[in-house]
Amino acid sequence: RLNLLQRTCRRVAMTRKIEALNSSVKRIKQLHEDEIGSLSLLIIGLFVAALTALMIVTDISVVANAKRTLDQATEASAMRAVQNLDQSAYYTGKHTPITSAYLALGNSDYLDDRVPIDCNQGWREVTDELSTWMNSSSNMKTIQIESYEVTMYDCVYDVVHLETKARVRLPFPIPFAAMNQTTITSSITSL
Repeated sequence: RLNLLQRTCRRVAMTRKIEALNSSVKRIKQLHEDEIGSLSLLIIGLFVAALTALMIVTDISVVANAKRTLDQATEASAMRAVQNLDQSAYYTGKHTPITSAYLALGNSDYLDDRVPIDCNQGWREVTDELSTWMNSSSNMKTIQIESYEVTMYDCVYDVVHLETKARVRLPFPIPFAAMNQTTITSSITSL
């Protein structure tokens, strides 16, 4: 009898566990079939995706605007550099009696239209223009540009090649990459 009673108790306990499990499965199926709240999850997901896209587009547009600004400042600096005439090089050997006679004989292609640049004065003009640009608060400079550097100044007779780079602070730092700034470069050659 004791053995029979134990088996009966086990069957009852097992039946209750099975009923509880079936009840839980029914509740899970009912929750799964019930679509209440699924629209709010979709809206939240779309909002997060739209916000992420907005942050990425804003960062890209800030960097593009800073690049355009740096290009303009570099070009203005190079143009100021080429405006400095090296008078001693310009007047040496030009229009002497021999060259004037040579030109009078119909050799007009000999005339050199190139104008030499005073490279030292040009460098001073470049640094002056870039420091004025960096310290200005006008709309000619993007406020996200933190610093600049002239990486190359090459002056050969009548050509100035100028390369600059600048650090740009991003309005929305990139998560998981610890990236809150980027570097842009500009390269301009003036004749």
